[in-house]
Amino acid sequence: MTSRSTLLLVAPPVLYAPTWWSSRVASKPHLHSLAGFVRDLAEVRILELDVDTSSPAGDVAGLLAAIDERLASALDQVDLVGISCWTSLHYLGAIAVARKIRARYPDLPIAVGGHHTTAMPSDFVDDEHLFDFVVCGDGEHVLRSLCEQRRRRPPQTEVVRAAPYQLSDPTRIDWASYPWHDPEQRVLWLSLSRGCPFRCAYCAEPQRGTSWNHYSVEDALGILESLARSHQPRVVCFADPLFGASRRWTDALLDGIHRLGLTNMFWCETRADLMTPELLEKFRACRFKVDFGLDTGSETMARRMVKSPSPSTYLRKAREMIGHANSIELFHDTYVLFNFPGETPETTRETQEFVTSIAEGNGPISGWVSSQSFFILPGTETYRRMDDYHREYGTEIRNPTWWRETGDQNALATDVLPSHAFRGREHELRDFKAWQDTVNIGRLQRHSSAVSSFMKGFYGL
Repeated sequence: MTSRSTLLLVAPPVLYAPTWWSSRVASKPHLHSLAGFVRDLAEVRILELDVDTSSPAGDVAGLLAAIDERLASALDQVDLVGISCWTSLHYLGAIAVARKIRARYPDLPIAVGGHHTTAMPSDFVDDEHLFDFVVCGDGEHVLRSLCEQRRRRPPQTEVVRAAPYQLSDPTRIDWASYPWHDPEQRVLWLSLSRGCPFRCAYCAEPQRGTSWNHYSVEDALGILESLARSHQPRVVCFADPLFGASRRWTDALLDGIHRLGLTNMFWCETRADLMTPELLEKFRACRFKVDFGLDTGSETMARRMVKSPSPSTYLRKAREMIGHANSIELFHDTYVLFNFPGETPETTRETQEFVTSIAEGNGPISGWVSSQSFFILPGTETYRRMDDYHREYGTEIRNPTWWRETGDQNALATDVLPSHAFRGREHELRDFKAWQDTVNIGRLQRHSSAVSSFMKGFYGL
């Protein structure tokens, strides 16, 4: 009988983003999906190096030294390594890990996949030949094939276009031993769906080339019920790119959660224009915190971001649904993105006025605002259209391949002049931070006792 192979799955460290990355938001359910899909063929080890907290933030040398020790033990008698370059922040860490593996085991095959790999496979193909298999798209089927065939290192790096993986069999994952994201706070992260039907210009998700797919409602409820028994989580966070892409699925899932009487809280991220008042009320009844990816309150910017074919309808619906979330005291967050190509002082004001106007009057407030500055991601429509933006708006994206740089990647990535209109006024590009703080202080003072109590329970305060 052929012995089982041993597979090591590695999440590489984030080396140059100490102000951007937090180990507390690093959970990656896809690693456990990959492991589950091949566990009948291979013994699987998972090594998450981006949650290492043994070295101070910014101490790259210390972090790499600590990683070397962890790799040394994890690589013992391994037949294949899979490195997850999950985000562009992981890129230099993936390179560093591959070099360390090559130094110890020059003949060990290495596969790499993830969002960055899918967007920019050329970043992993060069004369150094660190990587053997560069996987674009979902990795499950490719990884299974590599385990079945026991592939050796090919003479040249192979770029593999992967077939989509459908979330149809929840038994692939060993839920009884599913790992905690934060065991002290009893927080679990998992995915019930993949993909997104929208094609926002700044987003990496459309590059997967697949539409939204999901576990059936029955299977999803089975997963949640099983985890409630085995783990008794305080909070379950859904890592789905767009939770609730289907109203029918979401409605049935929320009905099922309510029927099961699960006592934990939930978190998800969605679009306000997909909601209905009835859905929002069910989210509240099921003890969800719901975060809305609004991104802009300007019709002009909604059009440039490709948020919707009808920006006016999009913003009208978003206003109604976020307003309803406040009225029923559904705990929520509203995400806003400033300084996208073409942004002007006028469109910035439009967004700020849109957001603040939702909370006008004396009614209840049950959420706050989270905002950030635009940064470019490889392979997105924004990345492909950099020259167009420069000609049309005067946009200057000063570090278009920031993930290859060894400085503060947050500062490098957000070093963007969105339009001619901000030239000479660049100090105003970070004014949204003070605006956000002012808005949130005011909203916090208007939270009811019920909302404050929920917030403390959700964050484990």
